[in-house]
Amino acid sequence: MRSAHFLILACLLSTGLSAQVYVEHPSPAKGMVQSTANWIQTTSGLDLITSGEEVGRQSKVATFYYKQANGGRFSPQSSGLPDFYRGSSDVGDFNQDGRNDIVLSGMGVGGNLVSGIYLQNGNGTFSKADVQIPALVDGSVQFGDFDKDNSLDVLITGRDGSNRLVCAVLRNEGGKLNRIETPMPGIQYGVAAFGDVNGDGYPEVLLSGQSSKGLVTQIYANQGGTFRAIPQEFPGLKHSAAAWADFNNDGVPDFVLAGADENENPYTRIFKGSKNLYFDQQSPNGIRQLKNATIDAGDFDADGDIDFIITGESLERPYTLLYENVQGFVFRDFMAGLPGVSDGTARFGDFDRDGDLDLYVTGIDVCYNLIGSIYRNTMSPARPVEDTITSIFIESPAVDFSRGPYYYFVWSACFCDLDKSDKKSYNMFISNIHKENKDFELNYKFNELLIKRFPGWGWSDRGHRTSNAYISIKDAEEGRQQVIDSYRADGYQVYFFNW
Repeated sequence: MRSAHFLILACLLSTGLSAQVYVEHPSPAKGMVQSTANWIQTTSGLDLITSGEEVGRQSKVATFYYKQANGGRFSPQSSGLPDFYRGSSDVGDFNQDGRNDIVLSGMGVGGNLVSGIYLQNGNGTFSKADVQIPALVDGSVQFGDFDKDNSLDVLITGRDGSNRLVCAVLRNEGGKLNRIETPMPGIQYGVAAFGDVNGDGYPEVLLSGQSSKGLVTQIYANQGGTFRAIPQEFPGLKHSAAAWADFNNDGVPDFVLAGADENENPYTRIFKGSKNLYFDQQSPNGIRQLKNATIDAGDFDADGDIDFIITGESLERPYTLLYENVQGFVFRDFMAGLPGVSDGTARFGDFDRDGDLDLYVTGIDVCYNLIGSIYRNTMSPARPVEDTITSIFIESPAVDFSRGPYYYFVWSACFCDLDKSDKKSYNMFISNIHKENKDFELNYKFNELLIKRFPGWGWSDRGHRTSNAYISIKDAEEGRQQVIDSYRADGYQVYFFNW
């Protein structure tokens, strides 16, 4: 067990500074991992549906429906929806009765795969529709009208019960779903998302994930209901997420993409769209590189342009970052003070109907606490934005960077079998002191040395923590020694990685 004072300090430091715009709202929502979540409009208002796994001494796969009552109070209600995790869900009016329905797919209780479209009844419960949806795990599912016939079709990816990888477009023909032929490869650990880039009413598909031939990221043009791959190449990713949004208000969707590359390094980029289906990559300077990500886009500050929120893992810890759109493709980290989560999700929704977007965040934080919280947006009216921003991404610093340079060290710990001797032990690894000239370069170098010395370690998420910035080398050495002494006091074997 870690020393209490040190663990508490590390957890507090991981939360960053808070702008106090998002305030936690009282709710019975439970923290879950490997989860999916959706806000859904019902007769009672904007309700919340979450599915995932509650981990602990008695882990449980579950789906919760939190119904909203007067005054913004949420209470768990029966829904008729299956319990599942490692899946995906989306909402839309499938049967065109004026009520939002839900499409879902994932792994249910006992390892059985579940899927279906569940129609919303007048009393807020759901009944399974008589349509066939592939039951897939570790993928994505989305409603969308790909053939411009004013009915919702389904785009779904993942792995089926026979370990086949699937990417399917299901055409809605009179309430029945029929799979069409496409050139899109089956994927897992990824996403497929509709976005009408050229404005012809036929949405394109952005596909990213692990195929049978390796990692892929590809955009498929929709030509009147048939698809073809565009010639532009993108980095192949897995454990990826994407969101379409018109960030610069030019009428053309752009997209955010995040995931892990072939070396398990985190990757996050924004691409500017154009009607000729060419996508211009924007500068990554200042944007946190994340994998195992989720992304949602929306105008959280109600100023007329689209922002985005992203959860996921860097090489040192999990994050939940709210990026405020300042000038089209100029963003700043809003420093909203939200708990950083991995293996979770974050979703925008205006549950209190005051015109700004609230949030639901779930996942596991750096201290292995389960997070499951609704956050109310208190920013009303919209906050004015300065016109003097010049860089692409601007992070509000927790320290005064004008006083630099700053010094850091990197460390990690595990209870593991480093030498593959079938015997686990407590081990801690720590670097010497360095200045960081480029984002994450110390984490990457530390990882490289760790794997060379202990090949059984593997690329790890949330296992590598970078120290806070120190003004002087002396201060950094004192902080480093405190970390070493704390782990040694708890019986860890300490390994030094110097370069």
